[in-house]
Parts: sequence; structure tokens; C-alpha cells
Amino acid sequence: MKLKDLHNDNNSGFKIPKDYFNNLEESILNEAKLDAKVPSHGFVVPDHYFDNLEDTIYKKATSKNTSKVRTLQVQPWVYIASIAACLMLMFTLTFSNNQANTISSINNESLESYILDEDLNTSEMATLITDSDLFGREILNNAISDATIDNYIESEIDLEDLLDN
Repeated sequence: MKLKDLHNDNNSGFKIPKDYFNNLEESILNEAKLDAKVPSHGFVVPDHYFDNLEDTIYKKATSKNTSKVRTLQVQPWVYIASIAACLMLMFTLTFSNNQANTISSINNESLESYILDEDLNTSEMATLITDSDLFGREILNNAISDATIDNYIESEIDLEDLLDN
């Protein structure tokens, strides 16, 4: 495009919004009122700040920061207290278990649930019970009546199981 035809160009790429000049006066007055209410924008740069800015940045970038490493200082009584606490813990865990674990100290419900849950066969159960346990409780010495044995066989034992063996 030639210079003499430039003022006739409608496709310059710049367009003015619709009704821009109708609202221009009002927007300028609103901006002036706002500037009157807020005289300062709130940001202040110190005097001669940019004069020495390059030097201060260079000094901070090239200086070696030598900071001291501080060690944690613990008082001597803390060492003594920690050793005493360790000794107390060791003695209470070592010597506090004076109770002997025996079959008589286990309640019946937990023993029954263990036997049922573990699916032990008779030979495995026989290894758990010693002869001294049986004679100590005098299970073998008690006389059981024939009627009690008959009632037990009728109610608990299936005859088909006995015939198959």
C-alpha cells in the first residue's frame, strides 16, 4: 500500500469498540474521581534505590556466606536420666514375669476354642496332656456309673460311625 492511500485503508487491524467515544468522557471522569480519592498507589521506592542496586546484587552473589554450625549441647543430667530409665525398663521386663504358665491357669473357654480352631487329632492332643495331669486330677480314679456311660453313648455317639470302623 502506498503512503497516499493509507488514510483510506479500512483493514488496518485496529478497530475502535462500538460507542467508545460516547462513553469516553464518563470513563475519564470516573478515573479522575478515583485518583482524587486515592492519591497514592501504596508502593514507594526508596531514594537512590536503583543507583546502587547493581552493586548490592553483585556483592550478595559473590560473597561467601560463612555461617557457624551449632551443635546441640545436652546437659549431663540428661545422660544420667536416660541411662537410669533404660536400666529400669530392662529390670522390669526381665524380672516382672514371675507367674508360671500352666494348663490350670488357662480358662476353659479359651482352651476349648483353641482345640476346636486348630483341628487337632487325638494323637496330637495326647502329646499335650501328660500322665501327671491326669492322675493329679484323679480323672482315672473316679468311678463313672453305667447309666452315665449309656446316656453319653446314646446322645453323643452315632452308631453308624461305630459300625463303619
